[in-house]
Amino acid sequence: MIAESHPKQRTVKLFIRAGPELGCERRKQAVLERLADLDDADRIKEYDVQIWAKEIRISGPLEGTSYYQRVFDHFTAFQQWANAESVGLHSAFKIQSLDCEITDENYRVVTLPSVCLAVYEEAELNAVYPHVDDGTVQTVGSCLDSLEETSQLEYAD
Repeated sequence: MIAESHPKQRTVKLFIRAGPELGCERRKQAVLERLADLDDADRIKEYDVQIWAKEIRISGPLEGTSYYQRVFDHFTAFQQWANAESVGLHSAFKIQSLDCEITDENYRVVTLPSVCLAVYEEAELNAVYPHVDDGTVQTVGSCLDSLEETSQLEYAD
């Protein structure tokens, strides 16, 4: 848990998959609406929406692009936060190898979650949702619930 925080210092970044996904579209809309409500109620300073793909190749032809760099900068920061807080992101960010026998290609990709929230206090990353803390999944919904209920957000111990 962190010290009492003023909502005026808290910002939230929403990372959301661009493509339509069966079973996820209402949830995406609900998260966007809840963030707008939190912003309107001054529970957060602001929020930003970042669009990303379903997955991104590790070390591929897009490596030099600004999109690739932006996604991997966030992914790296999220991993550093998770390591520092002793929580897991493996259920949300899956790294896997893909092989194609036809073209004899193989490479690794990171599967990005449909919806992900990053919470910043005075521009410092303080939480990423979803994550697993001591075997308990902390969801995007649980983050939004905490933001709605109080100006103090529970972070990983």
